[in-house]
Amino acid sequence: MTFTATVMLLMTTLMNDFGLTDFQAAGVVGNLGHESEGFTILHEIGQRPGSGGYGWGQWTGSRRRAFLWWCETHHLDWRSDEANLSYMTHELDGAYHEAVLAVARSATIDAATTVFEKVFERAGVPALQSRLEWARAALDAYRAAQPKAAWRAALAAARSTPSP
Repeated sequence: MTFTATVMLLMTTLMNDFGLTDFQAAGVVGNLGHESEGFTILHEIGQRPGSGGYGWGQWTGSRRRAFLWWCETHHLDWRSDEANLSYMTHELDGAYHEAVLAVARSATIDAATTVFEKVFERAGVPALQSRLEWARAALDAYRAAQPKAAWRAALAAARSTPSP
């Protein structure tokens, strides 16, 4: 998928399933975008197979093992968007639900990005500026796609409405 398509999938899921606003969802996406270089690098650079970070969240240690187990038991390729999205929502529904609650209390994209890093990612090197840049890119991509999505929905509805 393209960056924009992944952003749309993630932000729509975060907004629909967890009640986040667009800028709050963008804070989450910005963190994942940073971790995976815009959803293009799904295994930590320089690490041998089975070690380092895996997936959108660059899950390591016990979280890496849990992610790979999740993929295996659900018959998903760990590199797929479906695997990454389903595991992330599993974590946000469960052990990391506090991350969603903290992001939902955020009043700005900067606050949402920062708190998600602290509660969910807990990076050794936060690199907050990069996370904020990815968050802003995600929000821009999401908002730019909205008029197109609304137009497509209106056109589809008009086509499905019987003529008088």
